Amino acid sequence: MNRTAAISAVYVESILAAQLYGWPNIGTLDSESHAALDHLFVEGPLSRKVVRFKLWDADGRIVYSSDHAQLGLRFPVKGRLAEAFKGTLQAKVSNLDEADNLPEQANWQRLLEVYVPARVGNQGKILSVAEFYLSVENLDHDIRAAQIRSWAMVAIAALAIYLLLFSLVRRASHTIDDQQRNLRQQLQQLRTALDENDRMRERLREAGASTTTLNEEFLIRIAADLHDGPAQMIAFALMRFDEFAAACHSCALSPNGATQDLRSIHVALQSSLRDVRKISSGLAMPGIADLPLAETARRAVRDFEHTSGQTVQAEIDATLDKAPLAVKITVYRLLQESLTNCWRHAPGGAPQVRVHLVDGAVLIEITDQGVGFDPHAAAVAGRLGLNFMRERVRLLGGIFEIDSAPGRGTCIRARLPLSAEEMIHV
Repeated sequence: MNRTAAISAVYVESILAAQLYGWPNIGTLDSESHAALDHLFVEGPLSRKVVRFKLWDADGRIVYSSDHAQLGLRFPVKGRLAEAFKGTLQAKVSNLDEADNLPEQANWQRLLEVYVPARVGNQGKILSVAEFYLSVENLDHDIRAAQIRSWAMVAIAALAIYLLLFSLVRRASHTIDDQQRNLRQQLQQLRTALDENDRMRERLREAGASTTTLNEEFLIRIAADLHDGPAQMIAFALMRFDEFAAACHSCALSPNGATQDLRSIHVALQSSLRDVRKISSGLAMPGIADLPLAETARRAVRDFEHTSGQTVQAEIDATLDKAPLAVKITVYRLLQESLTNCWRHAPGGAPQVRVHLVDGAVLIEITDQGVGFDPHAAAVAGRLGLNFMRERVRLLGGIFEIDSAPGRGTCIRARLPLSAEEMIHV
């Protein structure tokens, strides 16, 4: 639109400059000039391009129009007409809705309206403004052609962008597919490894339970061997020693003190026999296979009270019923060893025992008010009793803790799972 208006304005301005050259006042347009303009815009070839032509003076009066009915009409100088008098070319596709466009509305719906400042004289003084109207058919054709070119460029650019994005997305899709395949393979390998770990944990649990049972059978066999072997031989030796001592009564008169030597040997043999029987009775465990877990704990406490003569403050959960044999053996041995340590290292103090069910596991606590010790130093020193207790508990997937310090007593805590499933995953 601007290009069309500029080209037309240059052409029209050159014609006006030739026609109006030397005129002192545009308002004195004579008949000869009027006829010359009619020849150009009404009868001549410009009439096919310029459908309407008007010449305005500075007061807003139409001094010339290709529609002679508009001659002499006056309108306010405003809008684009006022800007043109300031020297600016104005162009717009008009809907012909202004007051001076009533004659044009009868013939056209839209026209390209152009205002061209008409300069006269060497100084280029603006005495008039030429207003002309052009048909928009050619302009619409050019606009449609430009739109078609623009949309074609947009379509080509969109197609290029689509092909580029399609290539990128396709490449990314292949990458994602490869990654998904790799992830599925890794997941399958992980599942295989987890299954293998589960099988290994199951075998470990079975091995732990079997080891606990076999270890107890081994201790029972040692106790039986001690009772039936060395104990019987020491008892036989004592019996023969008594017979020999009675037959050799006259030895008491010997100057070398043989009687005192025989008495010392007799005392040593009796002490050895008591120790062997005590060890044998400590290794042997009463039948607990059919006992509930709570009763197993009570049996361990009663056996300790019978042996040591001490009283134990026991708080045992009566709801503890079924448990694997390995767990019951470990609970019995843990209480036996811990209470024995209390008897040795905290004599005269009443130990306390708590056995409770906590979140599907049995929690055992043994507390005394003895002198206490440093657990770290005891671990470094290799205390067999503590190490055996710890390993027994860990073998079944449990947790073993010692809370002690010199001067403030000792508390031993152990947590043992009650089911095979928990033993696998602890």
